[in-house]
Amino acid sequence: MVTLSVTRSRVAAVLRATADLLEAEGWHPERNSVIFAIDRAAGYVPGKGSVDAEEATLQAWDALVTQLDEELVVPWERDPRRTQTQVLHAIRSAAEAVSA
Repeated sequence: MVTLSVTRSRVAAVLRATADLLEAEGWHPERNSVIFAIDRAAGYVPGKGSVDAEEATLQAWDALVTQLDEELVVPWERDPRRTQTQVLHAIRSAAEAVSA
């Protein structure tokens, strides 16, 4: 059995990098979604990435769901009223919460 250990600081760093990516590239719920940005920020390539990168991705995703009061991210980000500012704020707030 493999035990993974991804630190809270690593998860927070992935979330901050996710927000930075989306801010620089522009967020779009279908063309440049949160989950794909989290994968890239963690260095995870589905089917090819390391186990640690995958675990960092999963924990960052969980932290964001927690920040959204258990609301699923995909429907949340696809709300037609959702703005990039709201998305970046949620991701950065999740990073702060993980760091606390």
